[in-house]
Amino acid sequence: MYRTGIFSSKPIVRIMKLTIFLLFAFLLKAEAKGFAQNITLSEKNASLESVFKKITRQTGYIFWYENKLVRDAKKVTIEVRNGNLDDVLKSCLNNQDLDYAIVGNTVVIKEKNAPAPNIARPPTVDVHGTVTDASGKPLIAVSVTVKNSTRGTNTNDQGEYQIRGVNENDVLVFSSIGYENLELPVNGRTVVNAQLTVAVNSLDAAVVIAYGKTSKRLNTGSVASVTSQAIEDQPVADPLSALQGRVAGLNIVSTSGLPGSNLQVRLRGENSLNNGSDPLYIIDGVPFISTPLNQFNGANGSQNPMASINPNDIERIDVLKDADATAIYGSRAANGVILISTKRGRTGKAVTDFNIYSGVSMVTRKVNMLSTSEYLAMRREAFTADGATPTATSAPDLLTWDQNAHNDWQDMLIGHTANVTQAQASISGGNETTRFLFSSTYRNESTVLPIDLGYKRGSAHLSLDHSSVDRKFNITASINYSADKNDVIATDITQYYKLAPNMPVYNDDGSYYWFGTSLQNPMAFLHRSYETKTNNLIANSVIRYTILPGLNIRTNLGYTNTNFKQTLTLPEISFNPDTYSGSSAQYGFSDISSYIVEPQADYSVKLGNSNLQLLAGASWQQNIGEGHYLTGSGYSSDVLLQNMKDASELIVQNYNYSKYRYQSVFGRATYNWRQKYLLNATFRRDGSSRFGPDKRFGNFGSVGAAWIFSSEDFISNALPFLSFGKLRGSYGSTGNDQIGDYAYLDSWSSVNFPYGGSSGLYPTRLANTEYSWETNRKLEAALELGFLKNAILFNASYYNNRSGNQLIQYSLSSQSGFDSYIANLPAKIENSGWEFEINTVNVKKKNFSWTTSANLSIVSNKLLEYPGLAESVDASRYVIGKSIRIIKGYQFTGVNSQTGIAEFLDVDKDNAISEDGDFVILGNTLPKYYGGLQNSITYKGWQLDFLFQFVKQEGPTIDYGAQAAIYGALANQTTKLEDRWKQPGDITTVPRPSATASNAAYLALNNQYRYSSAVWGDASFIRLKNISLKYDLSRFTRSWKIQSSSVYFQAQNLFTITNYDGFDPETKGFDRTTVSEVLPFGTIRPAVVPTLSTFTLGLRFSL
Repeated sequence: MYRTGIFSSKPIVRIMKLTIFLLFAFLLKAEAKGFAQNITLSEKNASLESVFKKITRQTGYIFWYENKLVRDAKKVTIEVRNGNLDDVLKSCLNNQDLDYAIVGNTVVIKEKNAPAPNIARPPTVDVHGTVTDASGKPLIAVSVTVKNSTRGTNTNDQGEYQIRGVNENDVLVFSSIGYENLELPVNGRTVVNAQLTVAVNSLDAAVVIAYGKTSKRLNTGSVASVTSQAIEDQPVADPLSALQGRVAGLNIVSTSGLPGSNLQVRLRGENSLNNGSDPLYIIDGVPFISTPLNQFNGANGSQNPMASINPNDIERIDVLKDADATAIYGSRAANGVILISTKRGRTGKAVTDFNIYSGVSMVTRKVNMLSTSEYLAMRREAFTADGATPTATSAPDLLTWDQNAHNDWQDMLIGHTANVTQAQASISGGNETTRFLFSSTYRNESTVLPIDLGYKRGSAHLSLDHSSVDRKFNITASINYSADKNDVIATDITQYYKLAPNMPVYNDDGSYYWFGTSLQNPMAFLHRSYETKTNNLIANSVIRYTILPGLNIRTNLGYTNTNFKQTLTLPEISFNPDTYSGSSAQYGFSDISSYIVEPQADYSVKLGNSNLQLLAGASWQQNIGEGHYLTGSGYSSDVLLQNMKDASELIVQNYNYSKYRYQSVFGRATYNWRQKYLLNATFRRDGSSRFGPDKRFGNFGSVGAAWIFSSEDFISNALPFLSFGKLRGSYGSTGNDQIGDYAYLDSWSSVNFPYGGSSGLYPTRLANTEYSWETNRKLEAALELGFLKNAILFNASYYNNRSGNQLIQYSLSSQSGFDSYIANLPAKIENSGWEFEINTVNVKKKNFSWTTSANLSIVSNKLLEYPGLAESVDASRYVIGKSIRIIKGYQFTGVNSQTGIAEFLDVDKDNAISEDGDFVILGNTLPKYYGGLQNSITYKGWQLDFLFQFVKQEGPTIDYGAQAAIYGALANQTTKLEDRWKQPGDITTVPRPSATASNAAYLALNNQYRYSSAVWGDASFIRLKNISLKYDLSRFTRSWKIQSSSVYFQAQNLFTITNYDGFDPETKGFDRTTVSEVLPFGTIRPAVVPTLSTFTLGLRFSL
C-alpha cells in the first residue's frame, strides 16, 4: 500500500502526523543509507511516483512523501541492473530539489537541505496462527505474506505458520489454489488464524493438471473443467455424454440411441491416418482402457467402456489440450488427456445423501414418409415410365397385398417409450485425520424397441483419506466397481423403416410373413438376442510423506480390471424358412487387467518474490489382455442357445493374448515470479513394448509461459476496467502408440481347410522392427481477459498441431507375398483452429442471479504431406491439402427435363460416368465449427440451467450409400419424392422412380445417384441439449431432521433445429468408427436408432 498524500497542507496537522511517524528516527539514528537490494530499472521520462512503485515491488521498501513534492518533480530517465537502493535513489533524485532518508523498510522523501526527519519505527510483533478450510480442516502449503513486501512463508502439514518481526499495523495475505484470497490486519496481535473459503471466482478455483493442481489464473496450459453439478444435472448413463457442448475443442458424438452404445470423442481433431485418435483417460490417477472389448457387435455397435463409470460419483472432469498440459504424459497424449476425479469424504458428522429420479425416453425426430396411396402411385408410375408390367413377383405391393393397409414402420420398430430409473445413496463423514465416502447406485434403462429389453447397472464407490496427527503422512484410497448387463438385439432394425407400408407382418396363422428371399421381416429379428455383461474395477491408492517443509515424496498405485462377456443368438424363428439352415450362437469373452506404479517427489520453495515448484517421477505400467470368440451350432433346442456347452459343433474363430508394458521417467519445473511471470517446463522419456527392441523409447516435452499483464502498473492505470489479463503460449511434442500389440512381429493364421488331417499355417503379416512412435507437435497462443472485477471472463486460443511419422500400410510388390506392411511415413496432418470462451455474471443479487457461459471452436483438418501418395494404396482416399476424412463421389448436375434421369459431371470427358475418372470430393465428415451456450438462473429457492449445443457440419443423407433404396423399388420413400420428375418439361432435382433393374433411370439411381452430391448435404443443427429445473425444499424439511432437500426436473435432447434429411444429424448414419479401405466414398451404416429425448423427475435429500 502506498502511503501517498497523507500530509495535510495545514502546518499544524502536517507537523503532528510527521512527528508521530518519525519519532523513531532519533532512537535509531537513521542515516540516508540503503540496505543491499537488487533493483533493475529501465525508464525513460517516467514519473518519479511510478519509479517509486516499481522500487517498492522489487524491494518491499515503502515510500512516504507529500503528494505535491513528487507530483512536481522532474521526469526520471534511468537504466540500472541489479543496483542497490542507495545508488538507485541518488540517480532518481539527481538534479531534483529532493532528498531521502531510509528508516527500516521505509523511504521518506523530503525537500533538499531540510533537516533529517525523525521517525518513530512502528512496533513489531511475531505472528503465528493456523489456516483452515470452512470445515475446520488444516490447509497445507497456504502462502502467507506481508502485504506489499517480499516477506512470507507457507503453512506446514498442520496448517500452521509463523512470521517474525511484523509491524503491528501490517496486513497478512493468505492465498491457496482453489480458495479465495484473504487479507487480515495484524492490529498488534500475535495470533492471527485464518479460514479460507472455496473460490467461486473461476480464475482462482482449482484446476487439476497432470500430477498436481493449479488455478486458471496461474495456469500456463490449456485446461477446461466441468464440475460435478454440471454432470449431475443431466440424466445420462456415462460421464462423457455430460460433456457434450460444454468444452471448447472437445467434440463428442453419439453413435446410437440404444443404451450402452459407444461415443466418438475427438479433442482438437483427427491426428492419425490409420490409428487411434482417442484421448487418454485418467481416473483418480489411473489410466483407464477406453477401447471397446467387443469380439463382435450387436445392434448398439461396440459397447461403451465409459458406461461402466457412474457419473454421479464424479467430482470433476478436467480436459487437458495443449502441449504444456499434456506432454508430461508423453507417448499417450497426442490426442489430449481427460482427467476424471471421483468424490471424496467430508470432515464432520456423517451425512447420508439420497438421489432418485425416474423418467421416460423416446424418439422425437422421425422421417416423413409417403402414405400407402402415395407410395403405390409412385410404384405404378415407375413401372409405367420403365415400360414394364408389374407381376406378383416384382410388385406384390400392387397386386397381392392389401392396398388399404398401412404400417408405420418407424412407429412399430422404434416408436415405443423407454423408461429410465436411477437411485443413489451415499454416506460421508470423518474427523481431522480420517475421512470416508461410500456410495452405491442402481440404474435401469429400457429401449424404444417393441420388446422388453434394456440396460441395468449396479455400482459402488468407496474413498478413504487418512493422515497422521502431525500431517506428515497421508494415504488416500479409492475403489470404483460396477457390474452391468445390457440386453438389446443382434441387428438395429431401424434400417427397415423403408419397407413397403402395406407389407404384411404376420400370416393368417400368426407366423411371421416372408416374401421370397428378397425382403426381410424385422419383427422376426427381435428374437435375435444380443447380451453383454461387464464387470469393471478401478482401484487407486496414493501414499505421501512430507520429509521437510515443501519436500514431499509419494507413490501412486493403481489397478484396473475389465471383464466383458457377450452372447448373440440366432434362433430358428428369426429366419426366413426358405433360407434357414440351422440355429447358431456367438460367444465372446474379453478380460484386461492393468497395473501401475508411479513414485514421485515434489519440492516447493519460496525465493523472495518468486515461487519454484519441482516434480520428478517414474511410471511403470503393465496391461494383460485375453479374449476369444467362438461360434456354436447344432443345438437340440433353441432354448439352449445361451449355453456354449450345448452346441454340437463349437469353432474357435479367434483367440488373442497380449501383454503391454510401459515405463517412463518424467519431470516438471514451474517458476512463478510475483504471480505475474510464469514459466513451466516438462519432460518425459517413454518406453513401450508396442515397438521393436531398438525403437521402444522416445523423448517428449514442452515449455509453456504466461504473462499476467494486468499486474503491470502501466496497464492497470491505463485500463482500470480490466481486472485480469494474461498472455500465454506453449510448444511441445507428444506421441501416439495406439497401434496394437505385437504389430512389429510376423503373424501367422491357420488354414480353415485341413490337409491330411492336419491344419497348416500361412503368413499374414510381415515383420518390421524399425517403426516407431507417431509424434504430434503442438503450438498454442492464447489471450485471457477479465472485465469489471471478473464479472466477464473471455478466452481466445489459437492452436496448430502437426502430427507426423505416420504409421501406415506401405504397399509392397505382389511378388513379396504381401500386399503391404506397417512402417513410418513422413506424412503430416495439421489440425488447427480457434477456440473462444466467455463466462459472464449478468446479475448477482441476494435473491436473484444469472450467469452465462459460451464456447465456440472453429476447426480445420488437412493432410499437409504424403510422399508417394499417387502410387500408394491410399491414392483414392486422400488428397494433399484436404481433410483426411473427405468423402468422394459423383457430382450431380441435375435431372434431365425430358427423360427424368439423373445426370452427373463427366470429369475426365470420356463420355462415361465411372468411379475411376469422375469422382470428386463431396465434403468431409469432420465439423467446421461447434460449441455450446449455457445459462444458469437462480431465484430464491429456484434454479434453472439450460444448454444449447450447435454444430456446423455436412454429411450423408438417408438416401446415401449402398443400403439406400432405389426410388421406385419395392420400398417406401420420404416425402421428398412428392417433388419427383413426372413428365417431360418438369424442372426438379428429384429423378423419376424406376422399378426395372435394366432401365437407364434405375442404373443411374443405383450406380451413381446414391453415391453423389445429390444425397450429400448440410447436417448442421442446434439442439436444446439439456435443461434442469430445481427447487430447494430445505426450509420446509429441516423440521423433519432432513438437512437439505430438493426436487428437480431434468431433460436431455429436448428438440433439434436442422435441415438435415434423415433421423438425426448427430449420428448421421455414417460409420465414424471405421473408414473403408475399399470404397473411397467411405463406409455407410444403415439407419440407426437416433439420439433419444429424455425427461425425468427426481428428488435429493440429505440426513
